[in-house]
Parts: sequence; structure tokens; C-alpha cells
Amino acid sequence: MMNTKRVLIVDDEADICLLLSGLLMRMGYQPTCANFLEEGRQRLAQQTYDAVFLDLSLPDGVGFELLSHIRNMADKTKVIMISAFDGIAERKRASQEGADYFIGKPFNRKTIEQALQYIQV
Repeated sequence: MMNTKRVLIVDDEADICLLLSGLLMRMGYQPTCANFLEEGRQRLAQQTYDAVFLDLSLPDGVGFELLSHIRNMADKTKVIMISAFDGIAERKRASQEGADYFIGKPFNRKTIEQALQYIQV
């Protein structure tokens, strides 16, 4: 596993975590899941990730809080926001707050591949 890219998935839906981590593994990435903002924060403190798939709506807050945390760490980590709330306002705010890409739910393999290609991870 030389030079395997690490990806953190922060989403409270178990199905999304399983689907995304399985897909990422098949694509050669090393995924880790977190189901809460706080769990995501802890994982980021323990490990460096090349990319984070970050859900907008989580049980203990909104994904923008963690996005802000990632950006304040002056980290090179790329952030892909994922949300069932796929409107102009959400996309605009995600962009303004430093997200590198935005994916609406439901998504498919091609969408994920395009996102990773776009952010060059």
C-alpha cells in the first residue's frame, strides 16, 4: 500500500459510509468513516487525510463547522461536501467557506470519480 491516499468520510448515514468506503477501496484509496462532527474532528487530529467527504447535515451540527475547522488548520486536505440539500444557497456557501467540491445526494460512482479527479486526489 505504497502512497495510498487517505480519505475521511463524515456522514451519519451508515449506508453512505459503507457505499462510499467500498467504492473508494476499489479505487485504491484508504477510507475511514466518522458518523459525527466530533468524531470527524478526532480523526483529523490523529491522522492526515488527502480528502474528506463531508455531509452537510449531521446529528451534532452542520458540516460547515468541520469545514471551518479543517481550513483553520491550514491543512492541504481537500474537502468534498455531500448533501441531500443540493440548492444554490448550499453550493454557494460551501464554495465561500472553502469546500473544493460539492456533490448532491443521491450520487453514483461516476460522480465520485469526477469529484476526486477534479480535486486531483
